[in-house]
Amino acid sequence: MVILIGGGFMYINAHDHLDFYKDLDDAIKIINQKSIYTLAVSMDIDDFLYLETIKNPLIKIGFGIHPWKVEEDTKTDNLEYFIKKADFIGEIGLDFYWEKRKDLYPKQVEIFEFFLQMAKKHKKVCNIHTKGAELETLLLLEKYELKGQIIHWYSGDLNLLDRYLKLDSYFTISSDIGYSKKTDELIKLLPLNRILTETDGPSSLEWVNGEYGNPDYIIDIVSYVAKIKKLKISEVKNTIFSNLLELNKKQTYL
Repeated sequence: MVILIGGGFMYINAHDHLDFYKDLDDAIKIINQKSIYTLAVSMDIDDFLYLETIKNPLIKIGFGIHPWKVEEDTKTDNLEYFIKKADFIGEIGLDFYWEKRKDLYPKQVEIFEFFLQMAKKHKKVCNIHTKGAELETLLLLEKYELKGQIIHWYSGDLNLLDRYLKLDSYFTISSDIGYSKKTDELIKLLPLNRILTETDGPSSLEWVNGEYGNPDYIIDIVSYVAKIKKLKISEVKNTIFSNLLELNKKQTYL
């Protein structure tokens, strides 16, 4: 369950790659100091085993096979074991943009569908990558009638938002704040009660502007959402925390 630290609301980092930090101890120190409730995703089994060594009440760990890690010989036989151990499922999904090996797209779909079936079986929320395959992802979520999923760093067709929202999806706002007009539009269009925030690890901010990103960049992201929404920072922070609580009601893993 989500823990209230000192009776207050926490910042939410709904998608972070803890294994990407150069100094994990320093990153965790920041997470503790700033009370940042963190969903740490994995990209494969090795990532998950590494995350399992982290014992911190503010950090929940997910298990997934990232679409970039999908190979023709990727098997699902032993994956349910890790799914059951994980607090949530992720990072999983489809990538038909950055991943140029088009011959592997059918295999991506196969692996993604397996995880969606497991999510339904074990009642766990998914943390989902959709790049270049936003419609395909949506169609599969509708096929399996999965509601209350986390859509990570969405940059696709904004005309699909209503269908995603009908599935009770939550959208993360990430490190491209102030650099992406699409993200500005996403913030404007989404109801505040469907927004979460994320950093996507230190390398994501580096990709955006060349700066190494620490976990407390989440504070800047919350402030930016408040600016675009023309709301008080405290209101946005508290609502995003409440959004995670609502997601937790659908599952009891967080």
